[in-house]
Amino acid sequence: MSDVSSAARLILEQFGRSGTLSDTTVAHAGWEAQPARVTPALVLVFAAKILVQLREEDGEPFPVDAPAVAAQGLGAGEVATMVSALTGDLRAVEAGRLTGLFSLLGIVAVLVALTDAEDIRGEDLDRLFRAAEEIASDFVRAEDPFRLVERGVEIGPWDAGETGWQEIDLIDLGGLRIPRDPGVKIQLNEGEGSSDLLEAVVLRGATGIQLQAFHTTRDGAWARARQILARRVRDLGGEVREWGGRAGVELRCDVPVQQETGSRGLQSIRMLGCDGPGWLLRATVTGEGADSGNHDEWVCSYVGRVVVVPLFRPAPPLKLSATDFGSGRPSLDGRPIRLRMPD
Repeated sequence: MSDVSSAARLILEQFGRSGTLSDTTVAHAGWEAQPARVTPALVLVFAAKILVQLREEDGEPFPVDAPAVAAQGLGAGEVATMVSALTGDLRAVEAGRLTGLFSLLGIVAVLVALTDAEDIRGEDLDRLFRAAEEIASDFVRAEDPFRLVERGVEIGPWDAGETGWQEIDLIDLGGLRIPRDPGVKIQLNEGEGSSDLLEAVVLRGATGIQLQAFHTTRDGAWARARQILARRVRDLGGEVREWGGRAGVELRCDVPVQQETGSRGLQSIRMLGCDGPGWLLRATVTGEGADSGNHDEWVCSYVGRVVVVPLFRPAPPLKLSATDFGSGRPSLDGRPIRLRMPD
């Protein structure tokens, strides 16, 4: 185990013995808002994050009555905010920051409660800290703290001009190349009021992913798009949360819908997005893959293997009309990248 992970374990053990941390320990833990290096405090945060997410996947609630948590004076509401923040709820992250809820003592108390509940000791604890340090290393070196590794170098979605995707088995749809996964069905849809193919819908079991790519001329297109999409959902009477996870910052929405019985209900939708060089890829997830309790990694894996071809232009029709010559114009910001039927 590295020196950083060893230091994190010593902090955990000191808290376990005395229920607090010395000023010297806190000073050397490296509790920073935006650390430029992996610190023991950051390892502790990601260790807590790992265990919280594992318990959520198993349907196990957080042990709110744990002595370590109670000793810090943390109430049920405060614990719920911390747990939600650790699972990725960005609204909880912001709430915790505004109220000063997050502290090294609080995180260590949460981690002690979790390791006690899971009875994690000895070599299992070492493995936990090694995994947490690996994730923390990705976090520090990432340009976007919610996308843990660099897009276009280690993961996708990819641009056609990049390397790293050539060994993926892909279906060529023109402006998008999408993975050829077993059991997947694909349909292409035209744009509203247009005969152009602008949207690919991928179906796998009870999960659907709607894929669309757009030309962009400015950085931060996904951040701007999130604001617009969130406003639209709220205008419909729905609820929206920003969530930070494996696919970056996404929107998790509950949208009012008319059910078959005629009554009104809520449909869960996830909206993922990724900025590329001159494009934005948006993935709208429905069905089982959009449920908040669903931890199937296939959606993130699938979207992460998509390749965007921003320079694609469909072949012109055999008989050109006057309007067909407009296809050579520079692409406007936000203009959809067109698709075609596969060969």
